[in-house]
Order: sequence, then structure tokens, then C-alpha cells
Amino acid sequence: MRILFASSLLMLPVSSFAHEPYVAPLAYNTSQTQVAVVSGYAEEALNSEYALKDAKFEIISPNNDKNLIEPESKLGSTTVFDLKLPESGTYTVKTSTTYPLKYVQDQKEWKMFFDMPADQAPKKAERDYVIPADLKAKKYTPTEVKREWTLFTYVSKEKNTPIHAMSAPIQVEFLTHPNELKANQTVKIKVSKDNQALANANVVIRAKGATDEQAKNLKTLADGTAELIFPKAMEYLVEVSETVDSKKKPSNQFYTIISLSVN
Repeated sequence: MRILFASSLLMLPVSSFAHEPYVAPLAYNTSQTQVAVVSGYAEEALNSEYALKDAKFEIISPNNDKNLIEPESKLGSTTVFDLKLPESGTYTVKTSTTYPLKYVQDQKEWKMFFDMPADQAPKKAERDYVIPADLKAKKYTPTEVKREWTLFTYVSKEKNTPIHAMSAPIQVEFLTHPNELKANQTVKIKVSKDNQALANANVVIRAKGATDEQAKNLKTLADGTAELIFPKAMEYLVEVSETVDSKKKPSNQFYTIISLSVN
């Protein structure tokens, strides 16, 4: 699920945009000594529109050496940095970002709450969030939670080597090396949380340029596994999160998003 940015936050001329963060290299497989890595928020998958501000990127080299990069990028549309590739093998790139959310209970369901005028929002039937005008004379105190995205990508220089695990609230393991994926071949993933298989997790696949409406949606099985098929050779985002029960009081939400290139 993508996040809704209100115009008051981004100073945009329209009421809202739905955006999702990601990190991705310009080349997933290369023989070069360095490669550019870009990240940002995008409504169209992998087409960054707004930079990740103050992001810190954790790097694990093929030899399991750890490094932290704090880009000095000043662009508004994306955050970019050079990833040095001194040795052959697969590098893991990880970062995270959070966004505060407010929820209120409306007709026995918990919905996201945005404090915006009615004339700046679509009709209630056309949106999945509420605004003050929807609640009218009701007394309400919004419940505040955070949504945290953990973002991953993988860069291989000259050869693919085993992925070194990095911590994340939602762990996603590819049983095939993520830089060896082929179009129209089944790929199995295992999803876990707190070292336990995560059943019924949401798995969302979006091809480069796709919007949320064009995504393919799956669920993990009882053992936390899911089988993915990528129909074309191109870049994709794979997003995994817990299923949220809208009738229960919301708590902090965790997402893992991985960028991939399928051959």
C-alpha cells in the first residue's frame, strides 16, 4: 500500500498523491568499479518524484564488510549516490523511512485520517480515508501510528554470491538469487516476522512505471511462502506487509520493499 501525501505537506497544487518509496541501482549486474543508486518516493513504480530526505544507506559487501553512506544529494526528485564496487560478488543495499499516520474509527472501521478541507478531497465514496467533514459532530481523538518501510536492492559485480542477511521487521528471503530471476519462471519467497513464518501477508508486485491499480496482489501461505511469476524481462518492485484488520485498533505498520531486475 502506498502512502497518501497531503498537499499541505508537499506544497502541491492538488489535494493528494499516493507514493511509495524504493531504492534501486542503475545496473543490477555489472563489471564496473561503481554504479549509481537512486531512491525516492514514486507514484509510478521506480520513477522517483520526490527524494528520500536524510536517508542513510547500509551496505554489505560480498565479504560481509559493512559500510554506511549518507548521500549529499540535493536533488528534489531523487536521492542518488555512488556505490563503490571494489570486489566481485553481490552487494546488499538497505535503507528505511517512516511516515506518521493518524486513524479514526468511522462506522466501526478504522480509517486513515487527514486534516484537510472538504473542497480539497474527493467524495467520500471515492476514497479510503476520512477528513473532519466526514465526522461532522462526532467527538474523535485520532490514534497515531507510524508506517515504516525497509527498502532493499542487490548489485552484483561480475558474479552472484550469497546474500548476507540484514535485519528488518518483515524478512523476505528469495530461494533463487534475486539477480538471477527469469521472466515467466516461478520464484518462491519466504516471509517471516520475529523469526516466525508470516501467513496471509500481502505481496504486491509492480512493474517499472506501474501504478498501484496495475499491481498484482498475492498472499503468503500458512508457512509464509508465496510463488511469484514476473511476466516480462524488466524491473519490478516487490512489497510485503502484514494484513491489517480494519476493525481492530491500528498499531505501527511495517513494509519491506525490494527492487529487482528480471531477465
